[in-house]
Amino acid sequence: MTRIGAVGRAAPAWLLRAAVLAAVYVVVAKLGLRYASIGQSISPVWPPTGVALAGLVILGPRYWPTIFLGAFVANVTTPIPLGAALGIACGNTVEAALGAYLLRGHAPGAAAFVLDNLDSVRRLVVVAAPLAAVASATTGVTSLVASHALSGQPFGPALLTWWAGDYVGALVVTPVLLAWQHRASAPLDGREALEILIVMGATLVAAGFVLGGLVPPAFLRPSDYPYLLFPFVIAAALRFGPRGASATTLAVAGVAVGYAVRGGGPFVMQTVPSTDASLLLYIAILAVTGLTLGAVAVQHQRAQSALQDANENLRAAVHASPLAIYAVDRDAIVRAWNPAAETLYGWRADEVIGRSLPIVASDATDYGRLRERVLRGEVIRGAEITRRKKDGSPLTVSLSIGPLHDTAGRVTGMLSVAADLTEVRQLEVQYRQAQKMEVVGRLAGGIAHDFNNLLTAILGTTTLLMESLDPGSPASLDAAEIVKTARRAAGLTQQLLAFSRRQMLAPRVLDVNALVANLEVMLRRLIGADVALHTRLAPEPAVVRADPGQLEQAIVNLVVNARDAMPSGGTVTVETATVELDPSYVEMHAPAQPGSYVRLGVSDTGVGMDAATRAHLFEPFFTTKEPGRGTGLGLATVYGIVKQSGGYIWAYSEPGHGTTFKIYLPHVGAAPDTLAAGGAATPASALRGSETILVVEDEENVRRYTQRALEGLGYTVLTAANGPEALRLAAAHARPIHLLLADVVMPGMNGREVGRHLSARRPEMRVLYMSGYAADVVLQQGLLEPALVILQKPFTPDLLALKVREVLDASSMAGPPARQPTQTVSGTGRSLPLRDAPPE
Repeated sequence: MTRIGAVGRAAPAWLLRAAVLAAVYVVVAKLGLRYASIGQSISPVWPPTGVALAGLVILGPRYWPTIFLGAFVANVTTPIPLGAALGIACGNTVEAALGAYLLRGHAPGAAAFVLDNLDSVRRLVVVAAPLAAVASATTGVTSLVASHALSGQPFGPALLTWWAGDYVGALVVTPVLLAWQHRASAPLDGREALEILIVMGATLVAAGFVLGGLVPPAFLRPSDYPYLLFPFVIAAALRFGPRGASATTLAVAGVAVGYAVRGGGPFVMQTVPSTDASLLLYIAILAVTGLTLGAVAVQHQRAQSALQDANENLRAAVHASPLAIYAVDRDAIVRAWNPAAETLYGWRADEVIGRSLPIVASDATDYGRLRERVLRGEVIRGAEITRRKKDGSPLTVSLSIGPLHDTAGRVTGMLSVAADLTEVRQLEVQYRQAQKMEVVGRLAGGIAHDFNNLLTAILGTTTLLMESLDPGSPASLDAAEIVKTARRAAGLTQQLLAFSRRQMLAPRVLDVNALVANLEVMLRRLIGADVALHTRLAPEPAVVRADPGQLEQAIVNLVVNARDAMPSGGTVTVETATVELDPSYVEMHAPAQPGSYVRLGVSDTGVGMDAATRAHLFEPFFTTKEPGRGTGLGLATVYGIVKQSGGYIWAYSEPGHGTTFKIYLPHVGAAPDTLAAGGAATPASALRGSETILVVEDEENVRRYTQRALEGLGYTVLTAANGPEALRLAAAHARPIHLLLADVVMPGMNGREVGRHLSARRPEMRVLYMSGYAADVVLQQGLLEPALVILQKPFTPDLLALKVREVLDASSMAGPPARQPTQTVSGTGRSLPLRDAPPE
């Protein structure tokens, strides 16, 4: 049903087009027959050929019956016999079908054939029109001869006249219809339509003057006058392409034929054949000239448009390129400079184009070598060089340079593409520094662990020794000096742990403004009278989450470091502010992340530092102070505290211009915590006990010291050097074991495994772990759960007594052992909630 309906709707459209085409063919054929020069059917100008050929190209080959009908009607209405009319109609139909096929081949529609290129013109002029005209002329003349309609006329001249008339008709009429049909050509705008009307009018007027004999004869020879019309056709072809060429050719041809038929104009000769020949030759040359130049004009316009598009695309690509692209000639005069080059180097395009290249490599000799190599034709890829921006700041770029050639192949200049490597190189330096600091930090953490074991024995044993000596004796004084030195050594291990980010933190929400205000009095005493201290605190609360004690230590270290940088006095400024780190800042300060931060700055007016010093600033044991004035751990400690608190630190300094340290800690929106009031001191009598304690420690000196300290407090002490020995000892001990005091890290069976085995057999037993490692390392290695209690080495007898009593008393008050928040007790005697320590 659908197909039948579609066919039904298509039939009226086909009939309408067929009727119009047939009618046009008949009218044009009658006009052509008016100028018949051989008999009543052979005319030297036959425009119906152009109508038929264009009709089948545009509408398709299925309209061939229309051509047959039109040709038959046009000829049957003349005095020639019916058979001749049928033969001529057949010949004209074959001519149109053959010509259309040769023009467009198998492609459907007129869009497959347009006269906007030389190949199409060549197919029309050399192939389709002449071959198709041969078919029509042969069939038509043969039909006339066979019906005796050419009595007395020679066959050859009749055949040639017929062929020439059809050929010229195809050259003149077909291009007009093909060029102006709307599906193959873009519509003219108002200006173009007006221009082409003016050209057509001028052509018609000029043709009337030239071909009508209105120009004075003395001006040119009569045979030369028709060629005065060629400029009009050429101009129309170059300006409007095939449309202008075909329209002006048709106009000139129409005027020329009209004058020639009436016996006037420059083409009239002594005989009719001579007149026909001169007229047809002129029209053919005019048509071919117009069609050729029209196609050339279109191709030229397209080439220009393509070139312009290519230039625009290239210009847009260069303009949008994120890489700096610029070109210079052999004399280093800038010829091109894209926006990325403006951003990279700082010079605007109007400041450099037409002038010498303003950027010079840090080593002019090396840059000169690069330039010489490129001018010799060599291509340079990825050369890393140092430049200077407009403001003088250094710039590291990856530069690729290629030679520019002219049409003769000579090198006329250079094209450079530069990529900014400054940030990449800075990131590489920061990454290498971070790796180095990480390795050193691990080493420092390991040293601190081993040193803590030694200090535990030294500090504890010496403390026990002092208890047995006369307080005023020389031996007691010597022991006190040993304790003092051991405490200093313990402080160094704490600094190492802080640098390596293994320090125990008790983070809480605090206001940095309040922290600095509380420290101000102490800081003034530290820096001395010749150094002025200024504080500039943020007007709003500067709230962060950090360990107040560690943050205080960081501020003190920075202020003391500033004081030492001003031997002749100066000013130290401590300031706070709440800031937003945007992506542009973060790009230059990896590995910072965008967000809201509290900035804590410490600035001095001291001697400053050069780049080499800044590169090693936060390394442990690096110091610029004379021997005996510093350990080189102050800034390393600050670095570790800041990093473990989730923040960032940068130093800004130049020789002679002082130094500024800026610490950025994540801003917290919560209100600051309040410090809990400390409880009453535990009385000494409450630190003693009579319970049984199993001590498991692989270090003999630490085990012996711990045993002595606990036995001195009244406890019954069982000792084991490793896990299996502790299990055997516990199995052999029939009486209760109230507390297991075990080192976490031991060869073979670690302390946690010992605790699990014994807790399963003795559920009433309490457990206290001790370790020379930082507690967060112990947790990260999976040696302890966050709910267990750790005693941090080194510890004094008093701290040991306090913690043992606390754990045992918790057992008696709470009943069976319960999981409780993790606590870590360090040599200071402070309990820290390890679960709140930020991850590294």
